[in-house]
Order: sequence, then C-alpha cells, then structure tokens
Amino acid sequence: MLHWFPTPYPDELLYSVLARYHVRSGNTSPKMTTEDLFEKRTVRSVWDLPANLNFLLSQLGSYWDAEQLINNHTMYPYYGAFLLPKQAKQVKQSMMENKGSTIHTRIGVAASNVKLKTNLWVCRDCIKEDMDTLGETYWRRVHQAPGVFMCSKHEKVLEETNVSVKAQNQHEYIIATPSVEGTKNNLDELKKEEVRLLIKVAKATETLLNNTHLQKTDNTLREKYLTLIKQKGYASINGFLKRDRLYQCFGATFSERSLELLQSQVYIEESDWLTMIFQKHRKSFHPIRHLLVMMFLETDLNHLFGKMEYLPFGKGSWLCLNVACPNHHKPVVTDLTITTCYDTRKPVGTFHCVCGFVFSRRGPDQNREDKYRIGTIKEYGHVWKEKLLELVNEGNTLTEIAKELQADRATIKKYAAEMELKVSWKLPKVEKKNVNQTLEDFETQLTERKNKWLELQEEYPEKSKTELRKMAPDVYAFLYRNDSDWLNDNSPVKKRIQTPNQRVDWEKRDKELLKQIKKVVQTWDMEAEKPTRITITSIGKKLNELSLFQKKADKLPKTMEYIRKVSEDTVSFQKRRVEVTLEKLKKEDEPILEWKIYKKAGLRPTVSNEVKRLITLRTTEYETVNQ
Repeated sequence: MLHWFPTPYPDELLYSVLARYHVRSGNTSPKMTTEDLFEKRTVRSVWDLPANLNFLLSQLGSYWDAEQLINNHTMYPYYGAFLLPKQAKQVKQSMMENKGSTIHTRIGVAASNVKLKTNLWVCRDCIKEDMDTLGETYWRRVHQAPGVFMCSKHEKVLEETNVSVKAQNQHEYIIATPSVEGTKNNLDELKKEEVRLLIKVAKATETLLNNTHLQKTDNTLREKYLTLIKQKGYASINGFLKRDRLYQCFGATFSERSLELLQSQVYIEESDWLTMIFQKHRKSFHPIRHLLVMMFLETDLNHLFGKMEYLPFGKGSWLCLNVACPNHHKPVVTDLTITTCYDTRKPVGTFHCVCGFVFSRRGPDQNREDKYRIGTIKEYGHVWKEKLLELVNEGNTLTEIAKELQADRATIKKYAAEMELKVSWKLPKVEKKNVNQTLEDFETQLTERKNKWLELQEEYPEKSKTELRKMAPDVYAFLYRNDSDWLNDNSPVKKRIQTPNQRVDWEKRDKELLKQIKKVVQTWDMEAEKPTRITITSIGKKLNELSLFQKKADKLPKTMEYIRKVSEDTVSFQKRRVEVTLEKLKKEDEPILEWKIYKKAGLRPTVSNEVKRLITLRTTEYETVNQ
C-alpha cells in the first residue's frame, strides 16, 4: 500500500495525478512509478480512460472511492451518458479490471470519424491562477475533449502543448508545468458567432463531464430526440423525419466551417450521422455530435435525461370553447384525439367535450393564446342546441342569436331548420338523407382515399408500405377497414434485400483508390474558377467515395496516409490561394499589390502571421524585380 498520494484537484485527469506522484516520489524512471502503483512494470500510462483501477484503489486504501475516481478524474462521463446501457457497464468494468485494450473499441472511439486530440492542451489563464493559488498546475479533463478549443472558464483560446498523448515511452507520466511549450489554434478567421459556438461547446462539455447521467434503455435518447424534433417540426407526428427541412435548418444554425472544425460535417444521405442519430440507436454516437444536436434542439442534459413526452397541445385537461356551455373557458375537456394533417404533416387535435361540442385545430400550440383557438367546429352538441332553442323562444332576432352563440347567420338558420324551430325568418330547406345518399357518400370517401393512397406512392416511390402507412394513418386505416383486398393489391411490394456473397479485396481496393486520388490531386482546381481546399471531405465528394473513407478508413491504410499527406489545413490553403492569385495577376499583367492579393484571394486582414509574411515577401520580390 502507498503511504502517500497527491490529492486530486477539481477536474484533474487521473493521468495528471499520477504524473505529480511520479515527480514527488523521486523515482528516476517511469517504470519505477508504474511498479509502485500497480506492482508490475507493464501497465501503460493512459490519459483518458485508464484501466487497472481496482488494483490502484487497493494501493490507496479505503479513503478512495471507485465511482468518484472514474466520474471526477477520467473522461468516462464524457462518453458514458451517450453509450448504450450495456456498453456503459462494460466500459466501466474494463476500467476497473485489467482490460484496457478493449476500452476504446467498446466506447466507439477507435472507429469514430471524430478523432482524439494528439497532444495535451492548456489554458494560460488557468495555469496562472493555479500557480497563484496552488503553487503548481495540472492537466484538466475539459481541455482535452475533442472539439474543445476554448477555455470554458476564461473563454480564451486554448494552446496545444508539445506533450503527446501517445508518447514514445508508453509508461511515462508527464507533469503539467507553467513553462510547457504551446501553440494557439488559429481561430482568427472565425466569425463572432462561430467563436461563440466554440465557447458553448466548451461549457457543454464541462457540464457533461460533471454529470453522471446514463441511458436507461438502448433508445432513451432517440425517443427524447424524437419528441423534440416533432415539437420543432422536423418530424411528423408519426415520427417520419422531414430530412430536407432538418438539414436546411441545421446548416443555417451551424456554419460549414464550424462543423468541419468539430469533425461533424453533414450530408443529406441515409448513412449520415445527423439522419442516423434520430433513428433506432444500434450503436453509440460521438458526444460532440450529441452536444450539437442538443444545441440545435435548444435542450440540455437535465432536460434530455428527465421525463419527456410529445404534447403538441399541452397537458390536459383542455378548455371547453363552447360559448353556450356553463364550463366555457374552463379546463374540463379530457378527450383529445391527435392525427396528422395530410397537407402540412402537422398535428391536428380534435377535442370532445361532455357538452357535445367537438372542435379541432392544427398544432402544435405555440403560445398561451393558442389554447383559445378553434380551427374547425365539427359538432355543436346538445348544450349548444338547447341554448339555440332557448334564445329562439325568448324572441331574439337572428342577428342577436348569431352574436350570442358566436356563429354566422347561415349556421343558425341551418340548425334552426334541422330542429324544425318556429322562427320569423326564412329557413333553408333541409334535405333528409336516404340510404342511397349515404351509400353514395361512402363511395365518394372510398374513392378519395384510394386516390390519396396512390398519389402518396407516386410522390414517394422509394417508401415501403409501412412508411406510407405512418405518413397517412387515417387513409390507411379507412382502406384497411373497408377494402383491404384493394389496399394489398395497390401497395408497394415488399423488397427482398439480397446480400451478394462476395468478399472485398481491400488491399486491391486500397491500391485502386490511391491511383484515382493521385490523379484527382494532380489535376486539382484545373477547371475550377477559384481554388478549393484539399481535404478528405472534398476528395471523397469528387470521387463519390466519402462514405467509404468515413466507414472503412482502417481498411485503406495507403489511401488514408496519402490523403493525410496532401490535405491542407487552413493556413496551407490560404497560402496556396495567395500563390494562385499571384499567377493570375502576372498573366493579366496587373501590378502585384498587397490589397489586391487580399481581395482577389478572398482573404481577411486577420489571417495568420504566416500568410501575412508570405504576401509581404511576394510583393517585395515583385517590387525588387520591377525597380
């Protein structure tokens, strides 16, 4: 058992605590520290999700608690909230035991398109505060999370240090010091709203790390998201995703540059993460993507993990809107039926009061005034009719009765005629429906619904019978009850999915793709009006292979290595734009002036110093040659 061990600071990584122990222990090699902590020299230093915690705790004594250590000093809470319940349990168990090799695979990090930071990050203001109050500094969890480029406390740009999370010595624990070398991420080109988003991401990440929320079922989050997107109008009442509207609004909320920085670009396709996150969760999604969805839907962790249900018309009871009822404007209606508007796909509520008054309105209710709104009156009911009789017997005029009952004169006349009331004004003739008329109405309804069912298939030819049924449940139900044979004969045939029984030769595929990509890069921008940045996304789009790069990157090592080699960061792309602009100016025999380069290259004055130096160098060279 260890006789002394550092007390962890708030949000300090366990890795950082062990690094402080190493320095203070006086050990001359990392393996000596590893042996102190784990009684063997083969345990690796892992910064985010360490294993062998049961043994470490046995070394520290009863003062230490496993849950506290995992939840407060590792990255587990960052991932745990969004893991499927079985995954979350297995990951925590692996951390407790000697199963470190399985953790990153179980959590989905190894296969994720969102890559971990390669070095440890710091905030200079945090370091200064630490030195003033503690006399030392430490590695904070929140600064290391993917997508966190700002300090959640000071709202300053973080620095990437030269301390690699994959150090050459896999047993080494490197302490944080005030003199650690760091490079600020260049965020000069970002707009104010993009910087604000990064601050929100940092604060949301901090909140996530300080919570212990877990999903109760595999689809806890999916069901909560579904409720929210229905309320926001991104899905029908039946859960059918309105993908075009969703992607349009998501793109308007987050700029392409922000999504690229957060490794969460979106594309309107079935396999895209933004589509799949609202479907049945068969796998976990990266926390940064959950945070983006939460911001987009204007919700938070506490709301997301609390009880939530879709209530487009609020929680009952609802108001009776029958002016003739003694309970007018009182919450006495308990019978509400919700359907979907065929034209708008918005929810339609039909309210049935015990007074017989039946009305409907299209939802969802947006404000307090909406609950007093009537869309269509479907039935006036016995109380309203009794009031009409009373007003007629009192000798009121047609205008007075219409005003009292808040109905137009034609409606009053119609019901007075149906009730055969004796009035002084002229009543319309009431035709009594016979059996033949009723049958004719039924045939008309049947024909209308058949036409709607066929129109729906024409509009959505790729949809299955089940998907069409969800889109128009009322049409389907009527046809199923009244002409099921016709419905079966005039519905999409169930498609049998055939899986070809052939294996992909990934080595061959890798070589072929590498050749194609080299050709694409060699001719890059040849036919383009202006330069485009070379990235894995832009290469993937040109070859229509982006999905392959995202899902099978591990099977294409040569291809991915080449893509990483030729891909441009922001500064490299800006420098290439400068060179392209210079060539154009020379061809057009225009003078090489700094302001012209900035303008024609589409660069802001706030570009990095490296780009500024290049522009100054090129203009100086031009001036020297042309003197």
